[in-house]
Amino acid sequence: MIEAYERRSQEVIELFLNRSIGFQECIAALDAAFGALITKVTGKELLAVTAQAMTNNETVMKEMKRRGE
Repeated sequence: MIEAYERRSQEVIELFLNRSIGFQECIAALDAAFGALITKVTGKELLAVTAQAMTNNETVMKEMKRRGE
């Protein structure tokens, strides 16, 4: 379950970094992946998912800063 979320997150971020999707589409796709998983995890899994979501956010925000947007 978590592995699928991580894979989907990476796919979305790659699309964003390659400019195949914009910021809003990226955030929406990441939020959708997170939302689909969050109700299915507990305990340590929840910590891992939350940590991955924060890492994703950091990656996207660094790219936005790099782009000057």
